[in-house]
Amino acid sequence: MADDDVSAETLARVVAAIARARDEGCPVASRQPEEIAPVAIRRWYSSNRRGLKPSDRKGRIRDLAKGLVAHFDFEPTLIGPLRKDYEYLAGCVAEALEPGRGG
Repeated sequence: MADDDVSAETLARVVAAIARARDEGCPVASRQPEEIAPVAIRRWYSSNRRGLKPSDRKGRIRDLAKGLVAHFDFEPTLIGPLRKDYEYLAGCVAEALEPGRGG
């Protein structure tokens, strides 16, 4: 999915969700939401290429968290307890991309 395939409304929802997570104290959302959002959206919409079904919301959230770690964390093998923070952020993004689906 190309970045220009994402609607401005979708991008705005994801940016807002990341900003909310940051404001709630999520340490891995401390970057600019505008920097995280395109990476998160691309990862979410390409999850089927990694063998995840669209109906597997929990699996897609874990996959998104893994992608965020790989993209933004300097040493992904050493993230330790931050893994939960990445999963929380991924859940916030998932809710912004698919409101009301729940997990």
